[in-house]
Amino acid sequence: MGLSAEQMPRLVGCSALSIYKWESGKVRPRQAQLDAIARVRKLSKTEASEALRQVRTIA
Repeated sequence: MGLSAEQMPRLVGCSALSIYKWESGKVRPRQAQLDAIARVRKLSKTEASEALRQVRTIA
C-alpha cells in the first residue's frame, strides 16, 4: 500500500501479519483499522477500501 512492511503496521496500530492478510484477501480490516489506513494514506474511507481491493487483485 505504498509504505514499507515496517511502517504501515506501526502507523495503523496492527501487526505485519494483519497487513498481509488484508492484502491477500484472507480477512478484512476492522472499521477502526480502515479509518487508520485512510488517515495514514490521506484518503477517504472509500478510497482506502478501494485501494485494498486493488492490492488484493494484484496479489
